[in-house]
Amino acid sequence: MKFRVIGLVLAVLLAGSLILPGFAATAEDPSAAENANTEIVEAEAGQSGIYLDGELVETLEHQAINNVYYVTVESFVAMLDSEAMVEEEDGSVTVNASTVTEVVDVTDAEAEETFAAAPEGEEAAEANVVEETLTLSADAGAYFLVANDRYLYAENGLVLLNEKVAAPIRVLAKAFNLNVDYDGETRSVLLTRQEDADAYLENGSTFYDGDTLYWLSRIIYSESGNQPLLGMLAVGNVVMNRVENPRFPNTIYEVLFQRNQFSPAASGSIYRTPSAVCEIAAKLVMDGATVLDTALFFNMAGMRTYASRNRTYVATIGDHAFYA
Repeated sequence: MKFRVIGLVLAVLLAGSLILPGFAATAEDPSAAENANTEIVEAEAGQSGIYLDGELVETLEHQAINNVYYVTVESFVAMLDSEAMVEEEDGSVTVNASTVTEVVDVTDAEAEETFAAAPEGEEAAEANVVEETLTLSADAGAYFLVANDRYLYAENGLVLLNEKVAAPIRVLAKAFNLNVDYDGETRSVLLTRQEDADAYLENGSTFYDGDTLYWLSRIIYSESGNQPLLGMLAVGNVVMNRVENPRFPNTIYEVLFQRNQFSPAASGSIYRTPSAVCEIAAKLVMDGATVLDTALFFNMAGMRTYASRNRTYVATIGDHAFYA
């Protein structure tokens, strides 16, 4: 079914408090479509609402699911851009949107150069603009959506709501550079545009640091390439937690090649080409996916190691036990 999202949004108020998304300690296949059948928790009408820049949003299809506000991709995009193209069919949705903004901070020479490159007959003002674009895709049952080649994690997966793909409101807001707050007194979700921000999320080609992506995807593959997505993310979290911890080196290369720490670095298996899902896991971690925010060590579950004897146990995910 292919259609153009049109019009402004209608008012729907529902109850239920917004609880910021956490990350579930379950190990599920991110491509499993059955995860789209997450039970929908009905909310009472008339107590809460969603606001954009202080104005109550009308016609957002949203629902509290597992204590997280989910919104259909279609209605969220319509709220922000009535001209965006949305295609949705069989539990998959794609979005193509664009916006043109005036360039106000260029020099006269830059403006003249831009105008000179414009087709004959165009006005100078038309040449002094920039077009921003967004491409977004999401599948019910997956644990992430892709926006401008960025991988944005949804801990409980994407679901179907009224037969349309829905995602956590914080994930969708990130794709459009919106801030999200919650007013506990009025039980309302508050969306606000970021000052001086671009219309859409920065493209992955410029956002992801190449060196970090190279090593992170390879250590995830060599340590947990046979594990579920959650286990891959947990290994990635351990590595990045160490980079941020003053007790360890502050670069990913030095963390991985620190003596007697990661066996794939010592054996050379770290140089193997990672699988596509391991590259995705690395990008998810780089984009903020946090399963274990305190873990600094891991080993095969049940093994007697330095970490198992001396560190605080955090969780077991797949075949690995993690420690702080």
